[in-house]
Amino acid sequence: MKLFVSDLDFTLLGPEGVLSSGAVRRLNDLIAGGMNFTVATARSAPSIRHLMSGVMLELPVIELNGAILRDLQSGHILEHFGLGLETATAINDCFRGLGLAAYISGLVGDQNPLYVPELHNSGMQWFFDEKLRYGDPRLTESPRDPIAGNRELEDVFCFVYLGPREEVDLIAATVAARVPGVMIVTYANHYAGGWEIVIAAARANKGHAIGRLLEHLRDHKGLHIRETTAFGDSSNDLEMLAAVERAVAVSNATDDVKARAGEVIGHHSEDAVLAYLERDFGGGV
Repeated sequence: MKLFVSDLDFTLLGPEGVLSSGAVRRLNDLIAGGMNFTVATARSAPSIRHLMSGVMLELPVIELNGAILRDLQSGHILEHFGLGLETATAINDCFRGLGLAAYISGLVGDQNPLYVPELHNSGMQWFFDEKLRYGDPRLTESPRDPIAGNRELEDVFCFVYLGPREEVDLIAATVAARVPGVMIVTYANHYAGGWEIVIAAARANKGHAIGRLLEHLRDHKGLHIRETTAFGDSSNDLEMLAAVERAVAVSNATDDVKARAGEVIGHHSEDAVLAYLERDFGGGV
């Protein structure tokens, strides 16, 4: 039995960051035919629901780059991998020491509040506006310090900051020096312009989450996956591509992703992932 897992932005989604109605139909035809398919993305559950509206996603999804494994239908968090409040406080202190503030993604029960800082540049504003457009219920006005004194907060999944590359590089270097053992991912944000940094727990990566997903599918759904194919384009997909039997990069992927992949297919703007799924799955499992 096979499993197919795809990143969203610049991999499965088209150039405008959406799936066309034709792509939705093609994907649903494959899922209805028995294909085991899900997504692994830096995005959150509300964003996945918005972008994949109309797609029959029945398997758990991997969100926040692997920090959460969630049943999208019920909204229940099946597994989560957070920083811990002590580590999160140390990271927050790094930002404050640089005179900066990040978006902070937290855990309160099954909820994932996103604490919004003051927005001092266009990238941070873009991040907020994009979520406002689809009514992201996670948006939460940030108190002066969203971690200290927040009695409801159980954990912190990640910090997200967008800005010029030199600023992002400075944040990465500062956190790496003062808070060892966390995962720091930086990449160009082609939607907003500029660069983005995500800081999360070392285990909060797509590769580790796929391992947990396979265990969940076996133990709770009776699915014994013998081969997993993953599709990606950016540095946050590297662990995922390393964890699967068949690693596939789209042609617009970064050089390090192409080097890690066993196969490079067409451009995301040409629905290359869908074409691959149709060719490879062929109606069987």
